[in-house]
Amino acid sequence: MWSITTCNGPSSSAATAVYKPRCRMPTSPDQNPPGISLQHTPPHTMLFSLTALALALLGTVQATPLARATTLTPLVDSVSADSSIPVLDLHKDSVSAHPNATLSTGAAKSDAADQIYPASLFFCRSTSCGSCTGYDLSIQPHETCLTPDFDFVSIFISQPSNEGLPFAIYTGPVGCGSFAQVPLVNTCYNAVNYIGWDFELIP
Repeated sequence: MWSITTCNGPSSSAATAVYKPRCRMPTSPDQNPPGISLQHTPPHTMLFSLTALALALLGTVQATPLARATTLTPLVDSVSADSSIPVLDLHKDSVSAHPNATLSTGAAKSDAADQIYPASLFFCRSTSCGSCTGYDLSIQPHETCLTPDFDFVSIFISQPSNEGLPFAIYTGPVGCGSFAQVPLVNTCYNAVNYIGWDFELIP
């Protein structure tokens, strides 16, 4: 009397002589029983995979990457503002009464009146505009987030004509999300409650 023994044990215990065939796994997909797959994913592994996928999708929805600024090539490096230039504080999110222009500090010089350029924007690694890197304002794109690619703590605009600019200059921390307007040319501004990284010319 024979009884069939599966890989999990005999199907019947009432046997005097039990034939126990070896448990042989199919060697190719063609040998699998119809509708049967040899690949088995334990329930706890499947649950972990679904949870990880859900967390990844949630992170994708919630993540708000910082805007990336365009890095500029400097005109001059390692210079400092003249000690005669006035020094003022510039608070983050401040906007002047003229949000689309940069004013002169007084009367324009008669020998250079109506001359917007040359005009240079300096970002400084020290307060009171020391250790600065300058950029030619005449060639910079407008309404684009720009960066000198280093942290700065003071700013000034050098304009020999003292005419002022027909656009505003905003500086701010990394991310291009918040700015402070630089109100006047030929004036040094110490950044207050922020470390500068970005700037933008508007409009």
